[in-house]
Amino acid sequence: MKSSITYPAEDVVLGILEIENGREAEKQGERELLKQMIGYDVALNHNEDGKPLIEEYNISISHTKGFVVILLSKGLEVGIDIEYHSDRIQKIAQRFLRPDETYTTTSDLLIAWCAKEAAYKLFSEEHLTYQEMKIDISENQLINLKTTVTINFIPLIHSEYVIVMCWANK
Repeated sequence: MKSSITYPAEDVVLGILEIENGREAEKQGERELLKQMIGYDVALNHNEDGKPLIEEYNISISHTKGFVVILLSKGLEVGIDIEYHSDRIQKIAQRFLRPDETYTTTSDLLIAWCAKEAAYKLFSEEHLTYQEMKIDISENQLINLKTTVTINFIPLIHSEYVIVMCWANK
């Protein structure tokens, strides 16, 4: 299953591919999805922080049980995260929520987690901690407290997973 959504006004393309579980399947899924999205095989490299790099595009990649997602843009920096639906997020909520973020439902916690993970990738050079990001789910916004930059994020809720993506001019 492959799906591709384009946000033409923003020059952002989202690709989703269902994959088998396991690290090798994730790597193969990344290569396959990139080829489907771009139209040709591309060399995928990583910088010293592990951020994926390809020629001519800004890229962000995420995996969860059974899925790989890729966000591409030629002109904007991008960040994406995917997480499958599970109540296990309740067990780790105190690790990533700030005291002034009072989310309790599994859905809200998954959005908050994915938004912080996507923003971490977007602002990768800043090495933000979870406490240096503040989420407002009702407004779909995240504030980078190191720089006071506010970004919008887009949550996509599917029956099997939650995706959050964000982008910004850099």
